[in-house]
Amino acid sequence: MCVKRQLKVEDSMETKRANVAVIGSGLAALSAAALLAKRSLKTIVVEQHYQPGGSCGAFRRDGRTIDQGTSMFFGFGELGFNPHRFLMNELAEPIALIKHRQLYRLNYAGFPIEFHRDIDAYLKVLGSLFPEDIDGIRAFYEYIGDLYHHVIASDPICVAPSEISPKAGAKRFFRHPIRNIKLLRLLDTSAGEVMRRFVSSERVIGFFNKLTSTYCYTTLDETPAILAITMFMENHTGGSYYPLGSSQQLPGKLEKSLEANGGTICYGYKAVGLQFKNGQPCAVRCETPNGEVLIEADDIVYGGTLQNMHNQLIPVEYRESKLVEQTNSLAMTYPSVVLYCIVDSSVLPEGTLPIEMMADNPLALDEKEVTMYAFSLADPSICHQNEHVVIAIGPSLRPWPNPSDSDYQSDSYKERKAQEQSRLIEVLESHYPGFSKAVIHAEVATPSTIERYTMKEHGCVAGPKQMIGQHLLHRQHAAGRWPSLYYCGEGTVMGTGSPAVTISGISAANMVLRRHHMQEYEFNPETPNVVQIIDEHALPVRMRDKRVLPSLNMIEDPRAIELHDAASACQWCEKATCFEICPSKIDIRGIMRRLECGNVNGAKRLLAQHVDAATGRLVCETCSAPCQGACLRKIFDHQSVEIRSTLIALQSTVFA
Repeated sequence: MCVKRQLKVEDSMETKRANVAVIGSGLAALSAAALLAKRSLKTIVVEQHYQPGGSCGAFRRDGRTIDQGTSMFFGFGELGFNPHRFLMNELAEPIALIKHRQLYRLNYAGFPIEFHRDIDAYLKVLGSLFPEDIDGIRAFYEYIGDLYHHVIASDPICVAPSEISPKAGAKRFFRHPIRNIKLLRLLDTSAGEVMRRFVSSERVIGFFNKLTSTYCYTTLDETPAILAITMFMENHTGGSYYPLGSSQQLPGKLEKSLEANGGTICYGYKAVGLQFKNGQPCAVRCETPNGEVLIEADDIVYGGTLQNMHNQLIPVEYRESKLVEQTNSLAMTYPSVVLYCIVDSSVLPEGTLPIEMMADNPLALDEKEVTMYAFSLADPSICHQNEHVVIAIGPSLRPWPNPSDSDYQSDSYKERKAQEQSRLIEVLESHYPGFSKAVIHAEVATPSTIERYTMKEHGCVAGPKQMIGQHLLHRQHAAGRWPSLYYCGEGTVMGTGSPAVTISGISAANMVLRRHHMQEYEFNPETPNVVQIIDEHALPVRMRDKRVLPSLNMIEDPRAIELHDAASACQWCEKATCFEICPSKIDIRGIMRRLECGNVNGAKRLLAQHVDAATGRLVCETCSAPCQGACLRKIFDHQSVEIRSTLIALQSTVFA
C-alpha cells in the first residue's frame, strides 16, 4: 500500500529529464556540469539558492560588491598546479584576473611577514625572523621544491589521483620514478615529520603550524606532507589572483558555458532525496516554490556535503550503517564567522595588501586569528571612491544553532551575532587604529548563516579536515557505491580550496565520460589560452569607469557592453521586489547577473520565455514597468535600475 501511494504521488510530480543531474552549483559541481555539457550531454543543475557559486560568490550593499566567501584564488597561473586555467581553457570561456603583486602578509606575533612571489625574497624574510634555523628552512624548501617542480608542475594532471587510469598512472610514474617513489612515501607521512628532518627550532614549527592552519585548517602534524608540498610551493610558482569585478565572475563564466552548451540551472530547487530504480539512483527529488519536481537522469553528480548525502538524500533502505557512521565521525574543520564591512579608505595605511592575516598567538588557535581581505585595493571597481570593502574571516569557537532550530534568529542569537561583529571589528582595530570609527556599513555571517546558505555542517567552511587518516585516497572518491552516482567537492579526495574542488569537479565529469566511453578531459599544452592576467600595477587608472571593465573581461560587442553597463546597477537583491511585482514573473535579477558576466545569450534565453509567440513581442513592451517602481536601488540612489529598457534592448538585439 505504501509503495502504491508513493508511486502515485511521484506520477503526479512535474518531471524533467536529463542525461546528467548535478546537485549544487558550487565550484566543484558547476565545473563538472559545464564540462559535461561541453560533451553534449544534456545537463540539469539543481540549486537551492538564487545564484551560482556556493561559497564562491558575491552580494551587493548600496552599490558596493562584497565577496561572500572564496575570494583568494590560486590555480590560474601559467606554471604549477593550475586547474582553473585548465578548466577555462577547455571550456574556451574567457576570464580576466588581477594578479597580486605580493601574495599576502602574515602578521605573526607582531612581526609582519610578506609572502613574496619570489621565493628567495620570501626566504630572506624568514631568515630575519628565524636566523637560528634558516639553513634548515632553505633545505626544506629545496627538498619540496624539487618534488613540486619536477613532478607536480612539470607533469600537469587535472584529475584526482583516485581517478587516474592505470595506464596513465604508469606513464606518469616512469617519467620520474625516483621522485615519484619519494612522493609515494609521503602519502601517509605528516608535514611535521618531514619538516623536522630539516629544522629543530620549535619556533619554526609553530610558524608553519600557522601556515597549515590558514591553508587547510590543520596543524603541521595533522597535514599530510604530500599536500604541504603543493600548499607551500604553489603560492610562489603560480601566484594568487582576484577575478576582475568580484568572485561572482568565476561561477558566472561557468554558468555561461553551461548554458551555451544546452545546460540548465534550476534555481530555488532544493534536493531532498534520491529516487532509485532497479537498485540504482535514477532521479533527484526537489522541493521548489511551486511544489516538488523530479529530475530523472542516467547519471547523478553530487557536489554537497557527505553528511547531507548519507544522512538525508539516500533513502533509508539503501543507506549503509558503516558508511553513515564513518561520515558522521569525520573530524571537521572549525566553524567560521565572517565580517563584511565598508570603511573609509583612509583607515588602511599605504602598503596594506589585499590579503592580511593576523596570527597574534603563535602557540595556539584562538578567535583573534583573523584573515582580512580588502580586494578593493586591487580592484577599486567593487566599491565607491574613498572607500574599501573589507572582509574578515576567522574561527568561532562557541556553539551556534542549526538554521532549523527554534533558537535561530531569536533575540539571544541576534545579540550573540552583534557581539561577534563587535569582536571582529575590535580585532581589526588592534591592527588598524581608527578602524571602528571608519566603518560605514557592517554585517556578520555566523556559522548558522553559512550553514543556511551553503548547507555546510555547523558552518565549517572547509568541510572535513585534510588530516592523516582522512586525506586523499582515504576520502570519498568521485565514483560512489553505485555506477550512476558521482561525488565532487571538499569532502572528496582533493579536499578544500578552490583549485582542489575544481579538480574534483573535473574528476567527476571524467568518470561520467569514462562510464559512457566518451572522450575524457586531459591536459594539452596546445589548447588555446583564454585566461587574461592583469598585474595590479598595470590596472587602468579609470578602473571605476564602467566601460573599462567589460573590455578587460573580453566583452567586445558594444551592444553587450551597453547591456553590461545597465545591468551592473542591479543589486541582486535576495528579496527581489522587482520579480515579486512583475506581472509576468520575469527573473530580472538572474538576467542582470548574467549580463554582467557577458552571458548575453543565457540572459536572452531566459527572457525568451516571456515573448509572445504570435507577435514576437516582449511582454515588457506593453507593461507599465511596476518593477522599476519597486526597485530597491531607489532606497540609496533615488533611481531605479533601467529594467524595462534593458530587457527590451536585450530581446530586440541579435547576438552571435
